[in-house]
Amino acid sequence: MDTVRIKTRDDDEAVRTALSSLKTATGIPVTMYGTLLADNRLQITQWVGLRTPALHNLIIDAGVGVGGRVVSTRRAVGVTDYTRANTISHENDRLIQDEGLHSIVAVPVIVQREIRGVLYVGVHSPVRLGDKVIEEVTMTARTLEQDLAVNSAMRRAEGVRGTLARVGSLSGAEWEQIRSTHSKLRMLANRLEDDDVRKELEVLCDQMVSPVRVKQSTKLSARELDVLSCVALGHTNVEAAEEMGIGAETVKSYLRSVMRKLGAHTRYEAVNAARRIGALP
Repeated sequence: MDTVRIKTRDDDEAVRTALSSLKTATGIPVTMYGTLLADNRLQITQWVGLRTPALHNLIIDAGVGVGGRVVSTRRAVGVTDYTRANTISHENDRLIQDEGLHSIVAVPVIVQREIRGVLYVGVHSPVRLGDKVIEEVTMTARTLEQDLAVNSAMRRAEGVRGTLARVGSLSGAEWEQIRSTHSKLRMLANRLEDDDVRKELEVLCDQMVSPVRVKQSTKLSARELDVLSCVALGHTNVEAAEEMGIGAETVKSYLRSVMRKLGAHTRYEAVNAARRIGALP
């Protein structure tokens, strides 16, 4: 059966749609989007209605101009006369004058508490962009945020599906190698006296099975998992006891508890049941 691949708009398309809808809703001729770069600078990556190439792909240093102030304050910023505004810095005045922009409003686009970019509108005449315009830009920014968040979620889902596909394609020998490594790591963790290091190793063991983990209604203790790991390696109760530094009767007690929890009748049924719920690889 073919897998249905769910498609969503990519981020660039989401931005293009936002710019177009914003221009239609406000009647303002210029709309732009600045993408926040890794070094906290902005780059104008998309635009509608610019008359010149002066602002095309412009990189705006941190804190500079309207966009830089938006990023630093995480709030909308508007100026009526850009080159004379005293609330912003003026490193890019010449480029703004080359384009002929006067009034500009900019709003942050925030996804999962992180600024992803800045949405701009601007006009080539000395008119004030009022509260209604700021509200419209803000609403468009919120819609864009939702679209970008959905895209991010879909990419994460695709990554999980890709991981599961890769896991599903492993050969029997590769799976056995993973299982052996998992069991040996648990045994190593069991011998450590440093609690912090042991916990870190146990976390790594959990991560080895997390791609195939399902919701686990049966909770196994760390000691029970250690015993199962020994059984998975083919150890007898005596060998498991020596490996774990406990008595053979204690191993039996753990095994009885595990089998009761998992509804298993034998030690090997318990191992298979633990694998089905994602407790072992």
